[in-house]
Amino acid sequence: MKATPPPRLFAAVSFLMIMAMVVGTGWVQAPFFRQSIIDREAAIVQDLVEALTVEQALTAADMQHGTDGQARQRFEQIFKTLTLLPGTARIKVFNRENTVIWSDDPDLVGTRQTDNPDRLALAMQGVVQAVFNPVSDRFEASQQGQGSQGTIECYVPIFSQTTPQTGPQAQTQVIGVLSLYRNPHALNQTIQHGLVLLWAVIGGGGLILFLVLYKVFSVAYRRQQVAESELGKLTSEHERIVQLAKMSAMGELVGEIAHQLNNPLVGVINLSQLAEREVHDPQRVAELLAEVRKAGTECRDIVQRILRINQTSRSTLAPTHLIALVQDTITFCHQSIDLKHAVDFVAPQQEVKLHVDAVLVRQALFNLIHNAVLSAPDAPVQVALTLTPRANVAGVQISVTDSGPGFSAETAAKLFKPFFTTRAHGTGLGLSVAQHIAMKHGGVVLAENLAQGGARFSLWLPLESTP
Repeated sequence: MKATPPPRLFAAVSFLMIMAMVVGTGWVQAPFFRQSIIDREAAIVQDLVEALTVEQALTAADMQHGTDGQARQRFEQIFKTLTLLPGTARIKVFNRENTVIWSDDPDLVGTRQTDNPDRLALAMQGVVQAVFNPVSDRFEASQQGQGSQGTIECYVPIFSQTTPQTGPQAQTQVIGVLSLYRNPHALNQTIQHGLVLLWAVIGGGGLILFLVLYKVFSVAYRRQQVAESELGKLTSEHERIVQLAKMSAMGELVGEIAHQLNNPLVGVINLSQLAEREVHDPQRVAELLAEVRKAGTECRDIVQRILRINQTSRSTLAPTHLIALVQDTITFCHQSIDLKHAVDFVAPQQEVKLHVDAVLVRQALFNLIHNAVLSAPDAPVQVALTLTPRANVAGVQISVTDSGPGFSAETAAKLFKPFFTTRAHGTGLGLSVAQHIAMKHGGVVLAENLAQGGARFSLWLPLESTP
């Protein structure tokens, strides 16, 4: 038997689950919806009762002498209006002894007839009660009472109007309860319309959820199939997988370095302009042209790495005199950056020699010096080269110290994230490129705020670097 495709299986299962959720939600919400409408009707009745009793200034004495002709006349004036409400079938007024003292059906006066004594008791405590009674009855009336398939019963407390009508003491004494029975036909229509709307909203929401989930699953399933198909085309040779990983990492690194080509190119332009002004001094022009050639060589090397992204990428390690490399980088900074102060350089007496890619290390150091200059353009920058072990590994540390404002703890967490910058016109690649270069040589770039102010960024490289 042919297996069911996963999208169809997911569609069937999710549709059934969502339909069950929609039906369950609607089933649970329907009684609350019905009761909320009934409570709203009870609140309207309460407002009417309050308005009528306030107008006639109904008192506890009136409720105690409900059988008097004068009291009945007052009740008739007060509560007869409620019989005009649409669907009103029966009205009863109870006193504190739960005795009916007035009703639109005279046969009920003097009785204690009610099918909901608990609701009546709560109303006597000042709580409005509303309940739907689905049982067919005759409104608890005499033989001439009107029959109906169920009733809506409202129990509304009647407050004494002898106390002030404003302030915290208004309407604090319950002197009776009005029981209003209504034919539920019109209200049931409202409830049914509301329930239809409720089910439509829930059903529409469920349908939208189903379509969204099905779309997400279909896209994810198709992408999974494409990924599996592409993965199936690749060989499982371990050497090729490792080589592809190296190529990808190097390609990302070189792609970021390509954004930094502007730095040496600016140096070439500045040196060329300076050579044009010094054309009368051949010796000076020769020195400037040598610097131009050096900067051009750097650009060529960077471009060659970009062109070799699709080839196996490796760092070109060679024995390099690190002190001379730092000095050349500082000289290049003087030519390509608008420095207002000299860059101070402190190095040990003995020569320091490492197997590194000189172009990449020079690029990393240039980025650190450039950032230091931008953080405090009017203050000197200090560069120091020291033999510093790290984690019991012998290494060399090139520190670049500035006099800027330093960086916050929030910024520190994003310093080496590509394209993150705190400057309006920064690329956000300087530190991330320097970090990549350091890691390529087995080293790291460290950042710290200084107690006396400023910040220090250090390029640490192990004495024995590996490609």
